[in-house]
Amino acid sequence: MKLSKVLYYLNSLLLVIFVIWTISVANHATFISQFDNYWISAIYHHTNASLFTLTTFTEIGGTVSTIIITIVMVILLCYFKYYYSAMFLAFTKIAVVIVNTIIKYWIRRPRPSHHHYVFESGFSYPSGHSSSALSLYVPLLIISIYIFRKISLKILIGIATSLLFIIIGYSRVFLGVHYPSDIIGGYLLAATVVSIIYTLFRSKDPVIFNLKGIKHKSNN
Repeated sequence: MKLSKVLYYLNSLLLVIFVIWTISVANHATFISQFDNYWISAIYHHTNASLFTLTTFTEIGGTVSTIIITIVMVILLCYFKYYYSAMFLAFTKIAVVIVNTIIKYWIRRPRPSHHHYVFESGFSYPSGHSSSALSLYVPLLIISIYIFRKISLKILIGIATSLLFIIIGYSRVFLGVHYPSDIIGGYLLAATVVSIIYTLFRSKDPVIFNLKGIKHKSNN
């Protein structure tokens, strides 16, 4: 099966799952409540050391922090002439922030009522930290696969980026500012947007920015 078809099916699957999950959250589905209660009881336990560590990680995944990191990475990619990669990263980040904000104000889900160990305002679903983290670190992983040649380096970056967005999502439940279903919603949102934009960048259709993929720096 061609990669284009695989991406098409992946995009469709992610979008359907995200829509079903979001509708379920908006309608207070029983399985969402059971999911949240189970994972909150499993995660919401604290020590001073764990609070310090996960508060640090949650700051790394904040919208402002990830935007700053994105800007720095876009500048670096442009400096080394990886222009498609820079645009892919920037477009993905901007799209996720916009869609996440729209959905937050559509769902208007209040944050958990138990104690918050960090201050957060605004609505709860989907998690901005989770979507921001995944929309930064997964594109960076994709870009690294194209740019770097060493398999060991690709694997190392893959492990590091995966751990980062997973721990950041975990920290939001641990610190009491999100339901676990918010985290899944944030991941699904970002994964859907990343997959769709990646597909567009691989497209040979000139109407779509006339971009044909994330390419290596030219040898010319």
